[in-house]
Amino acid sequence: MNINSLLLSIVVLSTAMVSLLGCGNNQPEPKAFSFAFITDAHIKPDSMVVTAFNKAIDSINNAGVDFVISGGDQVYDVMRGNQAKSDSLFTLYKTLTSRIQVPVHNTVGNHELFGIYDESPEDSTHADYKYGMFARYFGDTYYAFDHKGWHFVVLNTLDVEGKRYIGRIGAEQLQWLKSDLAALSAETPIAVVVHLPLVSAMSQVYPKPGQATDGRPLVQDRDSLLAAFEDYNLKLVLQGHLHWFEDLNIENKTHFITGGSIAGRPSWRGTNHGPRGFLVFDVNGEDFEWRYVAYE
Repeated sequence: MNINSLLLSIVVLSTAMVSLLGCGNNQPEPKAFSFAFITDAHIKPDSMVVTAFNKAIDSINNAGVDFVISGGDQVYDVMRGNQAKSDSLFTLYKTLTSRIQVPVHNTVGNHELFGIYDESPEDSTHADYKYGMFARYFGDTYYAFDHKGWHFVVLNTLDVEGKRYIGRIGAEQLQWLKSDLAALSAETPIAVVVHLPLVSAMSQVYPKPGQATDGRPLVQDRDSLLAAFEDYNLKLVLQGHLHWFEDLNIENKTHFITGGSIAGRPSWRGTNHGPRGFLVFDVNGEDFEWRYVAYE
């Protein structure tokens, strides 16, 4: 082989190696988009509730978002069982949200855990028990999707123990999460959606008599969950359940945002902590801005 052929071979080999190296964890560059985060709608067959939710849907459709994420407690409620009544609640929610002109991604909330209370006529042998009814209407209770360079992870923070719901991720879901994250580059911006908050200051701001305010998390294995994101670009955690709004910027890295409530607080009986509404996020690259939309 002469010197020219040798140099040509080196150039071709180097180009091929660069191309192969560039294929690993090849994530698209984040692009501008917007989405809505609604939570705790507590839909039930009440004319006032239905009318108000339709106003919220009109506001969502006018916001020009790419998709909607619901943070749980879509219906109120199925924990006390009664399959016919519970099916009617899910059907009502799906009928109402069919008016939303973009995809809707749902999170399981405590009020979607079918038949878990002691007074339920159905028990744990029923096919819809606990997660079954939610899964029948919406699919998996935890999943992920990508949108314009961002990775969204919707998690199930709920389990059942002693005829009541508790906050827990569990080993199986945590292993799924680690496998999901392993396919990402360390730079990919990530948004996580949960129903039970991972971080909140509400118990300190509005303590209840006898309630502990020592920072114990609602989700028992929260620390193990957050540890899974240590080497990744976790930008945003969207939370529900508390029916109030807060934005906590932790270490100037991750915003933990509890998204208020469609139903107000207490549910459909008042608005003690701000107006009924939802959040719209405008995303540009890795940066985002939010605005709270009071739909009434």
